[in-house]
Amino acid sequence: MNPGRSGYDLCMETGQLVDDTRKQLTRFFNGTDPDRLVFAYNSTDALNLALFGLLSRGDHAITTTIEHNSVLRPLHHLAQYHGVEVDHVPFDARGFVDPDAVAATFNARTRVVAINHASNVIGTVQPIAEIGRRCRERGIRLVVDASQTAGKIPIDVQAMNVDVLAFTGHKSLMGPTGIGGLYVQEGVEIRHTRAGGTGVRSAHRPHLDEYPWRLEYGTPNIMGIAGIHAGVEWIERKGLEAIDAHEMRLMRRLVEGLRAIPGVSLYCQDDLTDHIAVMAFNVDGFEAGNTGTVLDVDYNIACRTGLHCAPRVHEQLGLDKLHGAVRFGIGPFNTDEHITTAIGAVRDIAAARAKKAR
Repeated sequence: MNPGRSGYDLCMETGQLVDDTRKQLTRFFNGTDPDRLVFAYNSTDALNLALFGLLSRGDHAITTTIEHNSVLRPLHHLAQYHGVEVDHVPFDARGFVDPDAVAATFNARTRVVAINHASNVIGTVQPIAEIGRRCRERGIRLVVDASQTAGKIPIDVQAMNVDVLAFTGHKSLMGPTGIGGLYVQEGVEIRHTRAGGTGVRSAHRPHLDEYPWRLEYGTPNIMGIAGIHAGVEWIERKGLEAIDAHEMRLMRRLVEGLRAIPGVSLYCQDDLTDHIAVMAFNVDGFEAGNTGTVLDVDYNIACRTGLHCAPRVHEQLGLDKLHGAVRFGIGPFNTDEHITTAIGAVRDIAAARAKKAR
């Protein structure tokens, strides 16, 4: 059932599924051309395609200290081995990147600004439209990592001035692992960095220049595409606004509850405006990994601890010396009971730590 490889019924049905999902996701992100919706393994794979295909020796790229390694490491590699200069703009005390600070870093060789839509550690949603407007004024490509926001809050690549949007299926798009992709705006051309089978124009010796095959190689993840298609259908039935309202209501309860516990430190959670339902905290004097173990073993609460693949966030907050933080993320299936349990569990851990310290 490999699309484009034959003409039997199941192959044709599979090809239709792939085409329908391109159209579905293009509408979801308010794109204009479904052929420029390209599937990849995940957002890390997609970001590698974009960054290695947009930047060349002597170019200048700008990113931030709030990024995930899916942006930081490709840019580090390009700087180390391909002669690309990279600057990192810090976030402010509230967890936001100032568009003017990004623009102040532009120079004549700046080709790309790469930034995540929302932090996977502290949940702050960046002012992408304003950053994008400044990029457009200078002819600089804006690459946005929407791993944390696609399926949580609306994304409009036109209104937000996004040139390349990277997404993954296994988070809030409700799909399986191993599927993601890019939406590439018209007029943005990303160089080939790979080559292989496409199922079309097989006698053509070079890899195809046309989208979507320009950035797709070999047999696609059909089960992943089917999964993301079903996930987006569910999101559209439920409604993004309803999902966000539910998650942020629970998030406010969680933040207020944790803030009231003596010996618990929260990071960039003073105002939940322009946030998604992701937050980081620590129990004072207790390593994040130990807190996570107790939450898992004693309270059956799953959470992520450590540096969350975003080391510069922790370095700027001074958490690298504590081996990171504990992260809670709220999804559409969490309930008030879950929040009550989480607050109670952290209260117990903090109280036990304080008693031991006396």
